[in-house]
Amino acid sequence: MIACPHCRTILPLQIVNTGALHRCPECLVKVRADLFNAFSRPAGQAATGEPIQVQGQAECFYHPGKKAVVPCAACGRLLCSLCEVPFEGHSLCMGCLQAGRSKRRIANLENSRFLYDSLALYLVLWPMLFIFVTPITASAAIYVVLRYWKAPGSLLPRTRYRFVLAMLLAIAQVAGWVIFLVWFLSR
Repeated sequence: MIACPHCRTILPLQIVNTGALHRCPECLVKVRADLFNAFSRPAGQAATGEPIQVQGQAECFYHPGKKAVVPCAACGRLLCSLCEVPFEGHSLCMGCLQAGRSKRRIANLENSRFLYDSLALYLVLWPMLFIFVTPITASAAIYVVLRYWKAPGSLLPRTRYRFVLAMLLAIAQVAGWVIFLVWFLSR
């Protein structure tokens, strides 16, 4: 059962893992429901880690007494089926996965994304406090909007309203400067 984060209404299973936004049947808020496969797995199928049955058999680094099934690809520690985390064809322990995340050593483990739509909006809004830098920053905002329109956005789905707003404000600023310069030079 998946509940709407806004109104707590139970969502229909047809909208789960579709990758698209759907409206909540109760409050009509757009919701995207993505679940891990383990969520729908019956509880009895979880790995328990086999106990060591033979004297001298390798045991897990983190769970003494549990049979080791694989070494960690990063540190070499022996891991039981509970500790093994498959990632990109390798088995990692949680310590190495956490270290790779915090120190950014694992390239494909995305911690965050740069939000270009926010950058474009900030390039237009903040310089308005100092009016003489707006020709430069408005041009930069137009470039950012055009260059990063199709770049991956936030890890959570967002609309492109910030890009559109930034583009409209930047065009207005550039047009204002052009009108001002034409007026000033024609005097």
